[in-house]
Amino acid sequence: MSQEHVYSQFKMVFHTYYNSLCNYAFTFVKEEDVSEDIVQEVFMRVWEGRRELLLEDSVRYYLFTAVRNNSITHLRQKKNSAVTTWNGEEIMHEPAPERKEAEPDQRLLLQKAIGQLPPKCREVFLLSRLSGLTYKEIASSLGISVKTVENQLGKALKILRVFLREKGVYLVSFFL
Repeated sequence: MSQEHVYSQFKMVFHTYYNSLCNYAFTFVKEEDVSEDIVQEVFMRVWEGRRELLLEDSVRYYLFTAVRNNSITHLRQKKNSAVTTWNGEEIMHEPAPERKEAEPDQRLLLQKAIGQLPPKCREVFLLSRLSGLTYKEIASSLGISVKTVENQLGKALKILRVFLREKGVYLVSFFL
């Protein structure tokens, strides 16, 4: 494979996914410049040592996973415990009748709920809801059946609803 072919493939992948990846990183870090830095770092690593990924169908999955991991690492280094604000999320909270200040931080509750999901269940949920991958794409990238993806996502949604309902948080449209 020639250097020119690799470069043209890199440019195509970069232009195809750059904006989506920046938006995805932004859902975690809430800073446009930091989001762009994270995405550029991922592409730099691909160019420097993972060029073979450019020719694989799983490049999209790799890029979204790397951006997610780098965003979380950035947040940990910044000692910011909020993982994400979800696109399309509409949260309604019923405040505790005795003290309004006692309202839980909804993002932290959501993060905690997602953290309690079984690992495969969490991975399927994040790939579906944050990365926007289809069930078929998730199944292909994880080496599981589409039916397993459906089951894992259903399990995740049930666990999240129960956890959040117990905390008095009701997600109106995010999970629908």
